[in-house]
Amino acid sequence: MEEFYLACRALYESAFGSESREFNEALFRFAYPRYLRVIREGDKPVSMLFSIPYPIQIGGTLAKARYLYAVATDRAYRGKGLATQLIQQEIARGLPVFLRPSSASLFGFYQKAGLLPFSPTLTMEGEAESLPSLGIESLSPDGYLACREAFLKEPFAVPSADFLSLGFLYGGAVCLEGELATLYERQGDMIYFKEWLGNRELAPRVAASLGGARYRLRVSEREGEPFGVGANLPQGLTFSIAID
Repeated sequence: MEEFYLACRALYESAFGSESREFNEALFRFAYPRYLRVIREGDKPVSMLFSIPYPIQIGGTLAKARYLYAVATDRAYRGKGLATQLIQQEIARGLPVFLRPSSASLFGFYQKAGLLPFSPTLTMEGEAESLPSLGIESLSPDGYLACREAFLKEPFAVPSADFLSLGFLYGGAVCLEGELATLYERQGDMIYFKEWLGNRELAPRVAASLGGARYRLRVSEREGEPFGVGANLPQGLTFSIAID
């Protein structure tokens, strides 16, 4: 069992890197083996993904859905349709499924596997502005999930607090009551607002409050580029939060 775990870790890290050791260990503690989908050759994993519960709030309730995360295939086995097989098996279960491609170049691959682009977003950048404090409040994962409901129109995707906490390893979440809620990550002197909800004009001041010199801002926008791909989805689903 330990050998198979290490082989899955090695496959994941060959695709996504081993530099973020803390994140990789936290991910596998959360998702392995319960959410693992894998194709083996003997005792060797050759293609894998995690199929993580990630409900959709619609009609005031949470409907089951799955977030497909960390799709990876051993280099020696690529081109054989193994990842496509895993994805199509998840689609065939009938639940809404979606994922965030790790690069724009992969959208075509996922479309061929049966996942269509959805949830347009825009990315904006600017300089931080050191103005009087806004009095922003730091949030726990549970607190952020509760806060974001005030800014989102159904249907929208909702991660579990445990999964969302992976995104807090390199950042966190803050809010200003009635004005904004945001999940952020520190990248050098930049604050990357990975999901921004509410008043965008406050972004430069929030970035300065968090110690940044610059900011990047990701927002849902009707005319933006697709944020994810999915199948079996309700119309108009917003999926702008991701651990990417």
